[in-house]
Amino acid sequence: MVRDLRRASVSYEKQFGLSAAQLFVLQALRDQPGMSLGEVAKRTATDQSSVSVVVRKLEEKDLVQKRTSSKDGRRLELSLTPRGKCLSERTPPAVQDLLIQSITNLPMHDRRLLAGLLDRIAPPGTEDQPMFFEGPPGEDMRKGDGHD
Repeated sequence: MVRDLRRASVSYEKQFGLSAAQLFVLQALRDQPGMSLGEVAKRTATDQSSVSVVVRKLEEKDLVQKRTSSKDGRRLELSLTPRGKCLSERTPPAVQDLLIQSITNLPMHDRRLLAGLLDRIAPPGTEDQPMFFEGPPGEDMRKGDGHD
């Protein structure tokens, strides 16, 4: 997985001038414009400080813009600039999305097994964090889909 993420990042950088993380955020905003920084972090299963750095780099490339919400003046909404929209239409699916989709398509018992195995090799200090495909404790992400 790590090798695939690294290869994808190098490929995206050569083709589009974006890292894999930047492409992932760009496509998340294409698919759901107007998200806040926290919502982008949740959507991309990334911590907010990391997303903040990625968004800043996308802003510097004139691909993303921040705007104060018309409904709530305290809320900043992120959206693609025209240049960001144009670029996002030419990019392949982000490797992170493909990975998440592949794992999400696994039957629940396989996802639990994978989460258990990853827990065994995860760096110290991450034990209390659910895997991105697990959802909050007690929540079944695939209720009623026949994959259990």
